[in-house]
Amino acid sequence: MKASATKATHNMAVLAEAKPKLNSVVIRRRFVRRAQPAPGDHSDRSLPSRSLRPPSTRIVSPRGAALRFYLTALFEAQVSVAKLGARPLNKRLLRGTHNEIGWVDLLASPARHSRGTNTYMDVAAKKRRQIHETLSRLNQEELVALPNSNAGSNKYEGFLLMDEGGVREQGENELYQIPKTAEKDTFQLPVSIFTQGWVHYLEDTELAFLLMIASLGAISEEVKIPGETRLRHYGVGRDAYEAHIMLNRLGLLEVRPDPSRYEDGKIQGYSGHSDERLHSFKLLPAGFESPANEAVMTAIAEALDDIGDNA
Repeated sequence: MKASATKATHNMAVLAEAKPKLNSVVIRRRFVRRAQPAPGDHSDRSLPSRSLRPPSTRIVSPRGAALRFYLTALFEAQVSVAKLGARPLNKRLLRGTHNEIGWVDLLASPARHSRGTNTYMDVAAKKRRQIHETLSRLNQEELVALPNSNAGSNKYEGFLLMDEGGVREQGENELYQIPKTAEKDTFQLPVSIFTQGWVHYLEDTELAFLLMIASLGAISEEVKIPGETRLRHYGVGRDAYEAHIMLNRLGLLEVRPDPSRYEDGKIQGYSGHSDERLHSFKLLPAGFESPANEAVMTAIAEALDDIGDNA
């Protein structure tokens, strides 16, 4: 999907020109972390149910676009709205006019034209259908509102972002507000995740891992995360945790294994959970300044070479 991602990345860079001094996108921590641990006994073989995970890991999907799209919408809101604390009004069309960027133009997709016996669907129509499905999913999680839900085929136009916390047990969620400078319980992602195309190329599991460690302060210092916290607060299982291997290869993440670990991951002298030694992680913001496509293709080629050498 290189061609589609290249166009979407260019469009994001164009939007970012409205705020050339914006270096990061600010996200409230409740998007990625439960304040209270998920109830029950959980492990990598028995993750908390989706309803017991934070929004970021409730909406992950191998083929869906909900996580990427919601992050993109946060980026779009913060580059489009000047006033901190304001509630953004979404005036962007799903499919932009000839000279304007629409939401479809911010989504990368491997979709291709298809022709049946009596049908034809172009790429733009497929992407619009994908956005409809994505917005329905986000609406279920109360991460977007659909004020035009009774407008038939236009029900998704003018959707509004809702607070990153999503569904609340106590009542309805509120509309999204741009975080203020002094607001607590927030963290930052480099804006280059969007302007260099990383949001299109990284898997949902990789994005979920990045969000988790960024929320722990990994942009400024090394962080460690115990398994129980990872599972019960973040809803991140083994597959997402192992995303650090590729992120390290891509130059986005510094990984420092505990010296007591062997190469196969086993722990020297391990005698129970209390003795577990943890990797430490730190994000490398400079890595996100490189174009994602080139970095990903290089990393994949190197990974394949390693496999060949070890075969």
